[in-house]
Parts: sequence; C-alpha cells; structure tokens
Amino acid sequence: MLLKIHTVHWVIFDWEVERVELPTKVGVLSILPHHNPLTAMIIPGIVKFIPTEKRKSEFLADTEFLFEDEKITIAVWEGTIYTDWTAVILFVASATVNLKSDRESLLEMKKNLEEQIKEIKASWKSDEIERAYLNLQKLTADMELLKIKERKWWKIIRK
Repeated sequence: MLLKIHTVHWVIFDWEVERVELPTKVGVLSILPHHNPLTAMIIPGIVKFIPTEKRKSEFLADTEFLFEDEKITIAVWEGTIYTDWTAVILFVASATVNLKSDRESLLEMKKNLEEQIKEIKASWKSDEIERAYLNLQKLTADMELLKIKERKWWKIIRK
C-alpha cells in the first residue's frame, strides 16, 4: 500500500509500506493493505510505519529517518488521514523526522510551555488552552523521538 505524508512545506514520505500506525483522537490506529476507506483526525504523536523494502534501499540510505526495529518513526503535529483500498494519505501541519534538539533544551521548552499553560488557564482563554495542550502533545512526541534516537545510539556504542 502507498503511504504519502504531506506537511505544509514538503512531502516527507511517498513509498510503499506494509503497515502504518497513527495517533488519532480515539487511540492508535493501525492500517494494513486493503483497509476500508476511512478519514480520521490525527493528534500530535508518533507515526510508525514499515517500508516494503525493509533493507536499507536507495530511497532510505541517505535519509535521517529513525528506525525502531523495522519501523520508521516520525513525530507529527495534528492533521488528517485518508485511506482507501490502496493508499494512505496523511496531511499534517508539521513533522519531525530526526530530532536535532537535545534532552536539556526539550525539557526547558516543556517547562516553559507548562508555565504558559498555567497563565493561559488563569486567563480562561479556552482556544489558547487547547492550542497550548496540542503544543505540549507535539513536544512530548518529540521527546519520545529523542528516546528512540538515544536507544539507537546506545545499541551502536555497545557494539
């Protein structure tokens, strides 16, 4: 099945996959080939998918994709998923393929965002509260991506 992941600025991925796991408002959704047609809302979180070519083929060799086992992992912002019998199309506002930030800067960003949420709650601005919580969810997904990256480096160092 074909997977296309689009952001506002570019297409992140456009290739055949065996399976896709997506964070939705009702939980993690797994899509296999020939899935019934579906449209759903994506929440900030981790998208995982298994490329059909599991070995590091040309289209993956020069990328910065993070692999966890056989799955490529990407942190995404909110968006929409559409699938029919042959393709999965994911539209997200933004995505992180390979995190450049370190743990300390992410923790600092999280601390600042949590303080901002407290201030917003005190002002009772519900639309800003929702946006701040979505930012916190995306930051949490980025932190999960960092954990995957660190596990990958530990495996390399131990060898």
